[in-house]
Amino acid sequence: MPFFRKLFLALLFSVGAMQVQGQGLEECELVLNQATEEFNAGHLYGIPAMLHDCLSKNHRPAWRQRAYVLLAETYLLLDDPIGAENSYLEILRANPEFVTDAGRDPIDLVYLGSRYTATPIFSIYGHLGVNVSPISTITPRTTFVGTGEGDYSLRPGFNVGLGLEYHYDENISAAAEGNFLITAYQYKQSGIFGRDNISVLDRQNWVKVPLMVRFSDAIGKYRPYGYVGYSLDLLLADKATITYSDRNFTDGRIIPDERESPVMKFKPKRNFLNSSFIVGGGVKYKLGLEYAFVDLRYSIGMTNLVKVENTIERNNPEDPVFVWGYVDNLFRLNNLSLTVGYIHPLYKPRKLKRARSRSVLQKIKKESNEAKQD
Repeated sequence: MPFFRKLFLALLFSVGAMQVQGQGLEECELVLNQATEEFNAGHLYGIPAMLHDCLSKNHRPAWRQRAYVLLAETYLLLDDPIGAENSYLEILRANPEFVTDAGRDPIDLVYLGSRYTATPIFSIYGHLGVNVSPISTITPRTTFVGTGEGDYSLRPGFNVGLGLEYHYDENISAAAEGNFLITAYQYKQSGIFGRDNISVLDRQNWVKVPLMVRFSDAIGKYRPYGYVGYSLDLLLADKATITYSDRNFTDGRIIPDERESPVMKFKPKRNFLNSSFIVGGGVKYKLGLEYAFVDLRYSIGMTNLVKVENTIERNNPEDPVFVWGYVDNLFRLNNLSLTVGYIHPLYKPRKLKRARSRSVLQKIKKESNEAKQD
């Protein structure tokens, strides 16, 4: 039974530790209330010492924000600008989205707040989703005499990626991503020799590196955005299977005879380096200090995917042209993707190079005039 005894003691210790921690937090709440009463009574000099111990052990953001707001106001009244500035930075560390309010906060705290910000300079994000790849034919080609251009159809793919976003301001940003995509399409051609059919299922693996400029809304729970950009597209693999349906006449009836190829490597017939123009948009949903988002993106292929000089591997007897009578059209591969993701802003409390005191003063004057009119 030693194991169960140790487990019981561990659980008992954990419960006791939680109770002690809860008591400590309740004690800090009482200390903050007492410090607030001292502030209201004009007894300022003892407040930093009163809060010192609790600030070292109470890490709840809401409590720390209230405590450092009180300290910032105290240091301003004590004419200690360094203490006030350090306290305001701690407010932003506790709550990066804290903003002073002229109708709630003292004017000197409002002016102090106009000199600081915690808006993120960078954000990191990840996303995953599904895609389809429409084909844009450049030049149709076939090895079969008398047959027309075939038809492309969509097949589902998968994509996942990571991104880094640089915020120029609250509305404009630049972003770079590294994405892995699996794409696919199907090509069908009928009427070969009058009645035969051929079907090609082609699948590709990509690494795509898009660079984008984003325009975002910065207010509200739901924040729409849009972007344009350029993507460098690297083709890692391209594999296909070909199904040939030989529809022979037997006793006056057409009897299909289907043959399917093994998986064939088409990468030697493809250009490794490609590019695309991208346009997209979505909606961010605010979750505390972070965001979830849904994104819809369309990539317009800018390069011919088919390597013209290696369309037919003349020294390869297994080439699809010789075995299956199939040759690629020249085409561009586009892509439409729908993804969901998560954004983690990297908040950075800091002093602004250019304070926003003028805009704060204008806002106060406006609110004062509105109050007089009322």
